Formats: sequence, structure tokens, C-alpha cells
Amino acid sequence: MILRKMRRTLGLTAVLALPLLLAACLKVNVPERAFFWPDARLAQENITLEPNPPPAGSETLVLRYAEGPIGATRVRSADTDRPLILFCGGNMFRREAAGGSRAEILAPFGDALMFDYPGYGDTAGLDSFANFRAVGEVVADEARRQADAEGRRLIVWGHSLGGIVCSEMAAHTRADALVLETTTPGARATVENQVGLMRPFVRVTLAPALETINIPAALQSYRGKVVVLEAGKDDTLPPALSRRLARALEAQGNTVERIVFPAAGHNNVGRQPDFVARLTAALN
Repeated sequence: MILRKMRRTLGLTAVLALPLLLAACLKVNVPERAFFWPDARLAQENITLEPNPPPAGSETLVLRYAEGPIGATRVRSADTDRPLILFCGGNMFRREAAGGSRAEILAPFGDALMFDYPGYGDTAGLDSFANFRAVGEVVADEARRQADAEGRRLIVWGHSLGGIVCSEMAAHTRADALVLETTTPGARATVENQVGLMRPFVRVTLAPALETINIPAALQSYRGKVVVLEAGKDDTLPPALSRRLARALEAQGNTVERIVFPAAGHNNVGRQPDFVARLTAALN
């Protein structure tokens, strides 16, 4: 928009001034917590999430990390041969606000283990990547323990922000498969996509913790299958990010299957009519 206005008002002058504009590009600093929506931020923005808890009979797990308790739930089924799915939700995910709908989406593929992030729902602590990683390690170890004790395959599944969190957990647990649903290669890729055509004129400085967020790097040594779910109408993390992620993983030798749902948006891939059939084939 800025460049269009310059062309209208200055004509050729704008073209001649382009080197000066490049030299004096806009600087943007992105703090670590810019991507997080903990309970405190929801309250500040007057956002109320509708209740949608895990189904009746679900098991509440007793887990802790250095900052306090971790809110976690296991949704069990009668079929003991099915995989255990460790789920990492997106920015608005809380077990009490989306646990029911997510359990329904995961039910055709296995039992589910889901948890709240630090500062979200029932998990204590500040919303920081250090705390996200600390919580993720505790939950991942518990998921691995339960899967091994029950003779189940372990699938790790991350949606949106959860793709970043779950990638490290999949590598840590040596999960059998990893599902990355409408996510991004990392923090820098997300910001660059948001900047769009203005990228040459914007100098982005990420907080040090954000610079470490890189899904392909986290999965360099991962040997399980990676299933990338792309939503054709995603206006939160556009499909170009899923494509970029799949290409980067393939380039470094990961086993990748990319599944595109052209009519899906960021949050409704699991509601597409061909979702269960296509995911069942990919995970088997």
C-alpha cells in the first residue's frame, strides 16, 4: 500500500528513491510472547471461550514441572490395539474449551492425551518458550511411558502453534508418526509471510527464543513419518507455509506425506468429508 501511494504521487521519483528506501528500511522487533494467547491476554482482550471439555469419563493426569501442576487429560477407548495420540493444540486451545471437539476429531485414529500450555487453562507458569519446552518434555515422557506400557504406537499431533511444540516432542520420544496440521516452519517464516510483499523493506528482529523455533531443524534426526496437513483456505497460517514446511523436510531426508484439503480453513481440517479416510491411509 505504501509503495502504491508513492507511485501515484511521485511517479518516476519513487523509482529513483527506491535505493534510499531500501537503505532506510522499516525495523520491526518481535518479542517472545507476541504469538501467545494465555488466559491473562484473553481477559485483557475480553475474549471468552465457550466451554467444550473432554468427554465424560476422561482421565485427569497428575503431572508437574518446575513451575507447578500441568493440566493434562487422557481420553481412552475400549480398543487397546489403537495408537496413543499426544496432541498439542493451537493458541486458543484449552482442554476445557476445545478438548471435546478435538477428542472427537482424534477418536477415529486412537486414544488421545492432551494438555494445557503454561499460562493456559490448568497449567501453571508464565507463557514462555522455555516453559513450553519444559512442560512438553514432561508430557512427552508420560506419553512415551504409557504407550510402551500398553504396547501402543505413539503418534504426536500438533495443530498451528502446537506444530512447533509437538515437533520437538516427537523427536524426543522417537514417535512412530508426527502430524503437523496447518502449521509453519518456524517463527521467522511466519513473520516473513505476514510482511508479504513489503519484505525487502522491513528488517525483522526476533527475540532470541523465537529464533530457535525451527521445525525442520528439530526434526533433522527424526526417523518417523511426517504427515503435513494443508488447508487451502487458511487465512491464519496460509497454505504456502505448509508447502514450505513439507519441502524443507523432504530436502533434509525426512519421510513426508503432504495432504491438501482445498476447502478447509485453519481450524476445520478435521471436519472435511474425506479427512478420516485420507488420514487413516497416511497413518497406516
